[in-house]
Amino acid sequence: MTDKLPWLALKSIPGVGPVLFQRLLQRFGQPAAVFQARQEELLSVKGVNRDLAQDILSFRAWDRVEAELATLAAAGVEVLLQTDPRFPARLRQIPYPPPLLFLKGTILPEDDLAVALVGTRAASYYGLKTCRRLAGGIDTAAHQGALENSGRTLAVLGCGLDVVYPPENQKLYEQIPGQGALISEFPLGTPPEAKNFPIRNRIISGLALGVVVVEAGTRSGTAITVRYALDQGREVFAVPGPIDSPTSLGPHRLIQDGAKLVQDVDDIIQELPALKKGQRPLFSAPSVVRETQAAEGGGPAPAATVAPSVSAPPPEDPLLALLGSDPLSLDELVRATRLSASAVLSRLTILELEGLIRELPGKRYVLDN
Repeated sequence: MTDKLPWLALKSIPGVGPVLFQRLLQRFGQPAAVFQARQEELLSVKGVNRDLAQDILSFRAWDRVEAELATLAAAGVEVLLQTDPRFPARLRQIPYPPPLLFLKGTILPEDDLAVALVGTRAASYYGLKTCRRLAGGIDTAAHQGALENSGRTLAVLGCGLDVVYPPENQKLYEQIPGQGALISEFPLGTPPEAKNFPIRNRIISGLALGVVVVEAGTRSGTAITVRYALDQGREVFAVPGPIDSPTSLGPHRLIQDGAKLVQDVDDIIQELPALKKGQRPLFSAPSVVRETQAAEGGGPAPAATVAPSVSAPPPEDPLLALLGSDPLSLDELVRATRLSASAVLSRLTILELEGLIRELPGKRYVLDN
């Protein structure tokens, strides 16, 4: 077995998400040691019950994992482990970082100067123009702006690296690896489902020095990314827009709460000491896929000056009040909260990444005591 096999194998076991994966690493050092542990040792790790311990100890699907590695290699996709020196140092330092990344293209030392551009998928002409000017000067526009100016760009996907959605982004998808990288935490074949994007957003914010919000509503995937940025100690910036536009509400609220107002790229450089005088940042953006409204946007940023209440769910999340030691299904939580399934999934993902709840097989959820 190669060194990457145990990592892929452990990641593939249902119930082992980023939080539990990191706890297992802290306890055993390497994934290979997890598979060799005794049951009582596994049970000593918070979040591991007897069923999950048995799933780990009885894992025998090594042929399937070897076949996955071969498929990845044939597709030109590299598996970058958290322990690899090339793994972005800033991303490694966030709470519960991804154990590994799937990568098409290259990650270079200068990518440490990344700044994320995020915003609504329903961008206006003003938003698209602003993104292209900053990046060379949301989403597809940010990548195109960087590529047109011979810059580098990183795209973090909420799906597998072999999934291009919508199809009209095929050309952009092919261009980015030559001037940056396509990055995903999800295996090949993973569709762009709404539940993936809150997970993806923490990677965007974790990669960058700061996040620039161009256009966004007050409740969106962009808000989720800003929340991650605050938790990760990143800088938050916001581009003002027309006062009568609903997509100006998010940036304007951020500015009111202390985010740096951005008129041009110099406003970003002045606030980021890591950027040397006269040096322009690398721009990254969510992904080349167009996401659902519930999963729009995403990016990094530390800013103690921006109140977490701008983007965070209420401190007393209704899901926490409902969950306990008895598992509840997604349908039960949707009925109890009267929220949409996508909204509940987004909240569940955030709570799981914060180590507050745990997903059981069959999409059932409990408090992570």
